[in-house]
Amino acid sequence: MISSGHFFRWKPVSVIYNDDKTQQPALRMQIYPARTEGSNHPAVLFFHGGGWITGSPDQFKWFAKRFAACGIVAALVEYRVHSRHGTLPDRAVDDASTAYRWMQRNHARFGVNPAHIALVGGSAGAHVAAASTLSCAGSNDCTGQDTKPPFALGLLNPVLELTVANESQGYTKEELLLIDALGPSKAAELSLGSKLARADIPKLVIYGSLDPLLPTAYQAVSSQVEGSRDSIQLLIAAGEKHGFFNNEPWRTIVGNALMEFFRSQGANLDCELETNDATRLQKASDPGA
Repeated sequence: MISSGHFFRWKPVSVIYNDDKTQQPALRMQIYPARTEGSNHPAVLFFHGGGWITGSPDQFKWFAKRFAACGIVAALVEYRVHSRHGTLPDRAVDDASTAYRWMQRNHARFGVNPAHIALVGGSAGAHVAAASTLSCAGSNDCTGQDTKPPFALGLLNPVLELTVANESQGYTKEELLLIDALGPSKAAELSLGSKLARADIPKLVIYGSLDPLLPTAYQAVSSQVEGSRDSIQLLIAAGEKHGFFNNEPWRTIVGNALMEFFRSQGANLDCELETNDATRLQKASDPGA
């Protein structure tokens, strides 16, 4: 029998994760504790989309509840965006790095295995998540010299290459202005195609086949040397556009695919995953073809 105290523990917990950054506005993570006992839970930090301009952490609330029910500590991360904070994409990358280090330092509070903390993001949020560990263009030095990198990345229709961004790829004029404001050097540092080769961080990358960002992803994956491609799994949802994972049935399909990927990398899950629709995500086995 589960006590009422445990039910209280399962309620979302709001924390300020950048309390040591007094010059910044307070930024929060909404943390959904795993709904099972133990101290070996994986954790996933979710980063919403919105073109570095807008967006809400609540985009991934359904995922957080589902993951928590499967024994994964799930955190919805607020980070700085242009419409609310007047910032450029590199500040969002800094925030993702800070949030990850906070979870590393506080893992015991939520029963998290510090070796099994993953980052997941959608669109610009996927870029923010990946750049925080694959790029060092922000003021923070990636995740920090004394911090192990995330054990996995889940990237949903991610922005990868800022240097070639244009309206034909679905970018708005305001998003392109933000990229221009970074300057050529920093935009190149925050571009991720050539950095996907980092073999020590497994990556699950998912796009809709009609996403205008997909050709850039094919080019990025096919350009990796043969050995490093093993760390990248690229899945395609046939006939779907950018952001398809926000709606059913794809929300459930993508959520299960992410959890199955984390389990394949050694994370402990406490639920059975539905696999009937798994084939609707098609593996891009030869993106260079």
